[in-house]
Amino acid sequence: MNNLPGLLGFAPGTLAIWAAMLFGVTSALTYLYSMRTAGAANKDLLGKKGEEREEREEREEKDFLRKGKRSTAQVEATDGGSALLPFAENINLSPPLLLARRLYYAFVFSILLSSFLLLTRLLAHDFRLSYVASYSGRDLPTYYLFSTFWAGQEGSFLLWLFWGALIGLFVLRSAKEQEAPVMVIYLASFLGIVAILIKQSPFRFLAQVPPDGQGLNPLLQDPWMVIHPPVMFSGFASLSVPFAFAIAALWMKRWDGWVVRAMPWALFTFVTLGTAILMGGYWAYKTLGWGGYWGWDPVENTSLVPWLATVALVHGMYLQKARAKHRKINIILAILAFCCILYGTFLTRSGVLADFSVHSFIDLGITGWLVGIIVVFLVGGLGLLAFRWKEIPVVNDIDQATGKEKEEPFLSRSVLFILSVTLFSASGLVILLGTSAPILTRILGKPSQVATSFYNVTHRPIAVLIGLLILLVPYLSWRGESGRNVLRKALVPVVVGLLSIGVFLAAGVRGAMDLLILSLAVAGFVANAETAILFVRRKAVTTMGGYLAHIGMSVMLVGILVSGVYEKKTTVNLLRGQPMTVGKNTLTFTRLVFVTDSGEVKRFEELNALSLADRRAKQAMEVEVGSPGTGVWKAYPKLYTNTRTNQMMANPDVKSSLLMDLYVSPQAYDPGQPARIEGTTVALRKGESKTIEGVKVKFLDFSSDRSQVASERPRVTVNANFLVTTPQTSEEKTARLVMYFGGGSAESATESPETLLPGKGRLKVRKVSPNEGTCEIELLGLAPGSDLKPATVETFSVDLTTKPLISLVWGGFYVMMAGGLVALLRRARDSRQAAVA
Repeated sequence: MNNLPGLLGFAPGTLAIWAAMLFGVTSALTYLYSMRTAGAANKDLLGKKGEEREEREEREEKDFLRKGKRSTAQVEATDGGSALLPFAENINLSPPLLLARRLYYAFVFSILLSSFLLLTRLLAHDFRLSYVASYSGRDLPTYYLFSTFWAGQEGSFLLWLFWGALIGLFVLRSAKEQEAPVMVIYLASFLGIVAILIKQSPFRFLAQVPPDGQGLNPLLQDPWMVIHPPVMFSGFASLSVPFAFAIAALWMKRWDGWVVRAMPWALFTFVTLGTAILMGGYWAYKTLGWGGYWGWDPVENTSLVPWLATVALVHGMYLQKARAKHRKINIILAILAFCCILYGTFLTRSGVLADFSVHSFIDLGITGWLVGIIVVFLVGGLGLLAFRWKEIPVVNDIDQATGKEKEEPFLSRSVLFILSVTLFSASGLVILLGTSAPILTRILGKPSQVATSFYNVTHRPIAVLIGLLILLVPYLSWRGESGRNVLRKALVPVVVGLLSIGVFLAAGVRGAMDLLILSLAVAGFVANAETAILFVRRKAVTTMGGYLAHIGMSVMLVGILVSGVYEKKTTVNLLRGQPMTVGKNTLTFTRLVFVTDSGEVKRFEELNALSLADRRAKQAMEVEVGSPGTGVWKAYPKLYTNTRTNQMMANPDVKSSLLMDLYVSPQAYDPGQPARIEGTTVALRKGESKTIEGVKVKFLDFSSDRSQVASERPRVTVNANFLVTTPQTSEEKTARLVMYFGGGSAESATESPETLLPGKGRLKVRKVSPNEGTCEIELLGLAPGSDLKPATVETFSVDLTTKPLISLVWGGFYVMMAGGLVALLRRARDSRQAAVA
């Protein structure tokens, strides 16, 4: 029993994780039992009625846009009603279903308790815990202590579970008639993570307790990193919901109803994961100093690929809801989107990307577990799909006159949605293959990664097609349109797009592909904005989510292309106090300062050692940037050494405006030195010789005299022997290095008298390494004036980058996420109002 605390670590936290496993498994088993008496087990939503309703909504929507008459769907979307996800317990639930719910509540409580306990240990600086000692430190403000929760692998897994547990509370009520099978799969998707935390617990104790922790990575000490990971992991967790609905649909043969219930959750993932990607890009732009926001880093891609799969899934779901078609494709997309999250987790946490990404984690011995989880859900999901393949109904439109299946008109919404699904799936596949290059090339030999240009080249054609589809979507119907009719409707956007080519040419854009993408993006913006304005005028904002998202995507396309391809970067060396003109800007390095986390600028003598904020202040260089029409802006790019890791850290400063950002990134700082006498430094191994200014010095050996170790001034004297050869003579010389230690001596730790060389010059021993058999010497006076080093000026080297229209990247993403949120609210109401057929 004496070893029990050591085995459990922090016992309350460890037991809470074990309790989560127990309650999660028993809840899933109870849900399984409840399905035996489920009355609505084989009932479904949608079917032919859903298809007819969507066609009616399309006709009414057109009438609404033309005449201002609200359709039935729009009335439903804006009417009030009961809460979307009521928490009042349904008294009509069967006893097994009620018990399954209560066991799930216990699962949620266990996850929340373990999260709370880990957070309290971090806030209390409980360095007995390995996790706390590895990622926390006493010098961290409280808000950064919160972010240490997800700084390591164990904490980020627990954060994933935290969101999964909370989201499940909403899922079990919104699933309605599909609750039991959905919750079985949903729980199963998280129990693997619980098992990993049982194996690799964040509550493990250390054998020896350190006085302080290793601290948080300085790059993560940024306000964006306090909120980015929680948002990202909420997106990871919510992607389990469409997966659970899709597998439950295969299991229970509900081919259409799952789309109604799952679409709000797919849109929730679209919004949360998309927002997290935006935050991560903005953090990289403001913190890392390389001038970009997206470097196609493998870890970045592991969140982008599931998001792209989700975008494809959302379009596929909408197509199935409207036409009752492509059921198999949507199930495949739901399975693959979820498995992309798992595969990305494997890539970033198995250590396979350790040599290719600064963001990847080291291998904690859970690689086999991650591979096992991927295999279970990927093989299990696709295997069940293969088993049910022939049972999944395929709806064909039959032409009554010919008796043959109708072909979808090329210029129709059906084809447009199919192309959208194909494009986003292709984009995700290309990125996934590029990201997996280190694994794929390892099979052939030496692992390597693809260049950034691989992604840029492959995505230019995709960008062209996406721009074209965004332009066409407002003008196509399910029944199809003629080319002449589409051109007539889209005449204004097309003309504006063509005129924009002249504007971009005048602005310096070159390249046919670039101009094509930009003109399509402008035309798509105009087309969707026209439609969105009509919705606003008719007071039906809740039905314009898709068009709003397309507007944001069009804006982003312009911002991504222009800011990435047409940026201008110049490296300059600024002498303190001397202005330098770079393009239209004038830069003057004025002084060395220190900047606190709150942005307060102080001189060194103004820092208060008793203030935590002042102790955390970062060294920065004040640079006055004068620009035409905007006056003088004081930039404070930071260049400092992390005292814990002894790493040099660089943070840029950015002046943002609507049309262009000025990006000042620090590269190097030289404090300058006064005039001084300094010889030539040479490192030698035993038996090695080097020639400087015609004098050859060979290091023979050295001996040490320890007779004064116990004296009042403890010291060790090293006698180093050299063979010095000049054109006139060759002599052996001995030079001394006296190393003092202890005794409270205020003198220098080392002392090396100069040794005269034959003919001319002097020699000093700077340091010796007995273990390696090497010494470092300084040679002086070998050439007239060579030892006189002139004074150097204080210099600061910076990269000044102009980023045109980068504000469109952030602004477009905000608009796109707003469109996703509007669509989410509408589809959530559809799900709430849907009834079992």
